[in-house]
Amino acid sequence: MAVAQFTLWGTQCQWLIARCILDSSLFAPYLSQGKILFKGSSTVSCLTALLADTPMRICGRITKNGMKRSYVESQGAHFLLYERGEIRNVDSCLEQTLQAMGTDDLFVTGANALDAFGHAALLIGSSSGGGYGTCMPFLYTEGIRTLILTSVMKLIPGDLTRLNPQISRKKCDFSYGMACSLAPIPGEVLTEAQAIESYARVNALVFAKGGFSGAEASVAIQIEGEQEEVEKVLHLVEQIKALPSQPPVDADSLAECTYPCSGCSQHRSCAYANKQTIFHSIKMS
Repeated sequence: MAVAQFTLWGTQCQWLIARCILDSSLFAPYLSQGKILFKGSSTVSCLTALLADTPMRICGRITKNGMKRSYVESQGAHFLLYERGEIRNVDSCLEQTLQAMGTDDLFVTGANALDAFGHAALLIGSSSGGGYGTCMPFLYTEGIRTLILTSVMKLIPGDLTRLNPQISRKKCDFSYGMACSLAPIPGEVLTEAQAIESYARVNALVFAKGGFSGAEASVAIQIEGEQEEVEKVLHLVEQIKALPSQPPVDADSLAECTYPCSGCSQHRSCAYANKQTIFHSIKMS
């Protein structure tokens, strides 16, 4: 048996998860039959870029200025449907797309929060949850398999089933950017370790997190298995370390919102827009 350790930082972890899932036996059946509905996130966008050279639009994000959305509504897709070798934007027909999906189909999303019990959740900054709010009833009732691709850097303390009801955009009085709620995601969580184990016959363990001097948000991973399988993972790691340092998302959605923006009418408690009820002035950095 061979043992190897390596570290990857933020975006490299996203590339790793995407590459491993794309090449895994877990994903293969849905590529040849059924439908795959992708919901935009930076990790999922890595996957769609690898699969079909089609990066996705990102909406909400956490930046140095707080919880933000894109400044303009870009033409990039936030929901992509892959079927019979073709991929298409279904933002304008999301509900109809979900109505046509069932137990032989797959929904792929990222997450903003993960707990030690296997629960995951998304930040929600708009009324009724935006596009994900449309998805939730179908994911809970129609038997659509859901894969949640997320780094262990999203791990938070506590139990999300208890935390979710306490985080409310409506009861927030002050926020750097838009106030958010949390929406639970029913499905299977795939972090770095699970993604690696779906890609190669190794045991994978995340054993440290941190970083310094440009390697912030790094993850330390140990793998153990037959040398051939360990070397297979290490070869992939070298490929990932050579990839771009930014995730391949739709370029027009990169700019974050500033006051005023197209989403201001839905955002609550944003101090940049003077919507807070606690007086405290701040400036954009």
